[in-house]
Amino acid sequence: MKFFFVSIFIFYFIASAFCSRTFIEGQDYTVDFQERSPEMAATLHINFIDVVPEPQEAEKIVKTQLQIFGDKLVSINKVIDPITKEPKYKNIIGSAWDENNADPANPIKIKFQPDLSAYVWIGKTKTIVPFPDYMSFLKKEQKRLKKKKI
Repeated sequence: MKFFFVSIFIFYFIASAFCSRTFIEGQDYTVDFQERSPEMAATLHINFIDVVPEPQEAEKIVKTQLQIFGDKLVSINKVIDPITKEPKYKNIIGSAWDENNADPANPIKIKFQPDLSAYVWIGKTKTIVPFPDYMSFLKKEQKRLKKKKI
């Protein structure tokens, strides 16, 4: 009986040590940042190499990297739109990907929740929001711009 409890304790300890692993950029994952054009949102892909983290851990890493790249954009890009004379803001869409060993050209997207697989750093508000909230923000901004034109 003691052997059984000791075995369970050791298994639990090993499992918890593995789950609380700290992921290191460059070793466990790579960061791919792409900014295609000034009008479009930039993309930030976190590509996990060998070990796929729990969704909560992947979510935490994506949010951390979005904050880092968002802060860089704020400090670098102080752009004023020549037509409207308003500041231009850059948004960054961040997601996590698992390396697909069977088909490396098609990585697998990691879902943080059943209906959420991306977060967005909004340059105007300097906040990180879930992708559905970003879509709502864009709709409100579009309505605001239409009212402003009238």
